[in-house]
Amino acid sequence: MTSIWELDTPALLVDLDALEHNAQLMARRCAEAGIVWRPHVKACKSPAMALRLIDAGAVGVTCAKATEALAMARGGVTDILIANEVIGERKVARLVEVARLATLCVAVDDATNIREISAAADAAGVTIDLLIDIDVNLHRCGVTPEHAPALCALIADLPALRLRGLMGYEGHVMGLPDDEKERETAASAAILDRANGLCEAEGHEIGLRSGGGSGNYRYVLEQGVLNELQAGGAALMDLTYEQMGVEGHRRALSLLCQVVSAVNAERAAGDAGWKATGRHTGMPTVINPAGWRCVGLSAEHTHLSRDGGNALQIGDRVELVPHYSDSTVLLHRTLHAHRNGNVEEAWEISGSGALQ
Repeated sequence: MTSIWELDTPALLVDLDALEHNAQLMARRCAEAGIVWRPHVKACKSPAMALRLIDAGAVGVTCAKATEALAMARGGVTDILIANEVIGERKVARLVEVARLATLCVAVDDATNIREISAAADAAGVTIDLLIDIDVNLHRCGVTPEHAPALCALIADLPALRLRGLMGYEGHVMGLPDDEKERETAASAAILDRANGLCEAEGHEIGLRSGGGSGNYRYVLEQGVLNELQAGGAALMDLTYEQMGVEGHRRALSLLCQVVSAVNAERAAGDAGWKATGRHTGMPTVINPAGWRCVGLSAEHTHLSRDGGNALQIGDRVELVPHYSDSTVLLHRTLHAHRNGNVEEAWEISGSGALQ
């Protein structure tokens, strides 16, 4: 069995004990609240990890793009939501590919797009489920509650489509202070609940009310308006989610680099720059060895500064926790799953680069 310290660097790592703890925690919290868990895999982009989350209790996964969903379906995931609008002939053709491999649901907010999906699915002999995307104050995608019943009626009239319910992603609340976050999560849920009431008043059956993210999922569970939670990033955990106040989770994702320069005892350079760590939300934290800090990132180098630790030598390994997993994992092709420092599996990050 290979030790993580023997891996070529930079090497992306996931601690299986921490991952399993996080996944079981999220699944249990959802079950206790009577909400199903459909974690977003835009952070991990690995079907092997997605299947671990399903084993822990998730009903399926959430994706951002059709190519990402296709990577998941080809990797064995059989129940997929694309929580995003998929527009245009080539992209809709990918939906058909996914629907041949898995149960597929897609977010929609436009009548032309709904007709386009129906025509492609009908021609291919597949059925695609739809969630009507409601703008819950993010002001990115989604219709107002008043426009939702007409889209429900259109879906009911067209072939090869099935109405699954409503979606409303409250991404604007994630970085707010706790009191504001709780209040704004409730305000977003109230908008989705209004859409639900308007649709049901016109005879449309709304099965799912889907949304939520790792940054606010405790409030989603407490408030009980949504019945499907899309939060997934906290399964990996990172510094961004810690700053958002996510509680009870353990850091599962880390990145191993190698010291390539150590010209004096006070500083060193590692071989994992921003092309390996990502950096748009902040600097990674050094967790091993103790007494060192990351003070900067170049394209290919980690800038390390001594903070009470022993002097580093070239060839020494340094373990970092990335600031935001979404900005890190997509830069890599392999996720090394380890337990107690021994690599058990190498998971392909087959969704990396899946932007279409």
